Amino acid sequence: MRKLALALFILVIATSSASAGIRDAVEAYDKGDFAAALAACKSAAEQGDANCQNFVGALYARGKGVPRDEATAAKWFRRAADQGDAYGEFNLGSAYEHGHGVPRSDTEAAKWYLAAANQHLAEAQLAIGLMRLGVDHNERDAVKWFRLAAHQGLPLAQFALGAAYESGGGVKKNDRQAAKWFLQSAEGGLGAGQLAVARFYERGVGLEQDLPESYFWYTVADKNPVTPENARKEIREGLKRLAGKLAPKQIAEAETAARKFQPNEQIAGAKRTDGAAKTRGPQLYSTGSGFYVTTSGHLVSNNHVVAGCAEMRVTEGEKVVPVKVLATDPERDLALLQLPHGVAAAVAFRDGPAKLGENVVVMGFPLTGLVTSDAVVTTGIVSALAGPRDDRHLLQISAPVQPGNSGGPLLDGSGRLVGVVVATLSKLKIAELTGVIPQNINFAIKAEDARAFLKAHNVAVTSPPLGRELTTAAIADQALKYTVRLECWK
Repeated sequence: MRKLALALFILVIATSSASAGIRDAVEAYDKGDFAAALAACKSAAEQGDANCQNFVGALYARGKGVPRDEATAAKWFRRAADQGDAYGEFNLGSAYEHGHGVPRSDTEAAKWYLAAANQHLAEAQLAIGLMRLGVDHNERDAVKWFRLAAHQGLPLAQFALGAAYESGGGVKKNDRQAAKWFLQSAEGGLGAGQLAVARFYERGVGLEQDLPESYFWYTVADKNPVTPENARKEIREGLKRLAGKLAPKQIAEAETAARKFQPNEQIAGAKRTDGAAKTRGPQLYSTGSGFYVTTSGHLVSNNHVVAGCAEMRVTEGEKVVPVKVLATDPERDLALLQLPHGVAAAVAFRDGPAKLGENVVVMGFPLTGLVTSDAVVTTGIVSALAGPRDDRHLLQISAPVQPGNSGGPLLDGSGRLVGVVVATLSKLKIAELTGVIPQNINFAIKAEDARAFLKAHNVAVTSPPLGRELTTAAIADQALKYTVRLECWK
């Protein structure tokens, strides 16, 4: 793998606490009143509040509200870390890696990064991956950590994973996968990722050659204040090259779209925003959907629904039951889970692919906490037999999909499985780029891919002959018996 020009200048401040101290401190910090932020949290920190201990450490490390004092910052981080606080562990690891307030030690840095990474903190997963790469020269292990952080939506990790696929370091070289991860980091606002995507579009590497799209990404990278300065020359040379190949109208459209560009966040279930208290035990982080594929209790959902979760749980009526993750496939975005007991019903797979224009039904648990906690049914048609950038593993559907639908079943007119709901198109981004709000453009993983994933893990599914057409109500009645709400706890 080529040497990555990545550095962590991240100082995480935990905000997910119900204590008045941390809430008031964060509010004051956001207003720029750092003295008030310190006053709001100092007493709670001295009394043992790990979130406030980490927060006070961050203030000392940054010199906000107090004179900058790295040694004092490290002491506060240690107090939080000693209580098992992931943010404190990460920041203490960073202090050791850079020698800020403590003697520089890769061994101690790795120890604390690993503790935080094992609590699913994406920044720590990236940090330990970079140490595996730069200190231990273990590319394969580095890729493992990059992948975990990338699936949590961290742009730096997505870029690192893309670089691994591009170079073949620690993973089989794959330009399409490199382009996929560079594109995600670019959409997340990373300048280095935006430059990489521009380069790929210009050369037709991993992506179909598209010079206007390349010009757009070069322009976005050029306007991005965090784009590395050593990349500016390459960006401007790229813009100059493409200016000689594009029509003035194409250039004007690309520049207009670049001015409107805003970093986009991937939807991965319905995240909590209610400020629930962060304790030593896991807290509900997000929700998604899933469905039983065998009466033995095997359950399918999306990988992004389970990625980074300390524990997965299934709601069964009034009960919440822990469920084990047996296998994941990040590339297909699929996950296989196992309930501790058998179930009464399982989905039947379609014997054959979906057809363009046929009616489909989506069942799932979207927007839990905002709308009903009951299952929600939507209907539509198969709009296309491929997803974004002609991805033949996906179906495009018109049935409405919301956060929390991820991992739910897509059913045909006889109630057979034809797909696994996975994503929706960002309406805001497309509107910014085109001036038009897209309607009902959603995606599902084809059932053939789900079947192949299950076969690889020795799970057999039923595929009875195509039955008679059913009403939506009849399909929903069947689907209620095998579709469940999944909870991700961290």
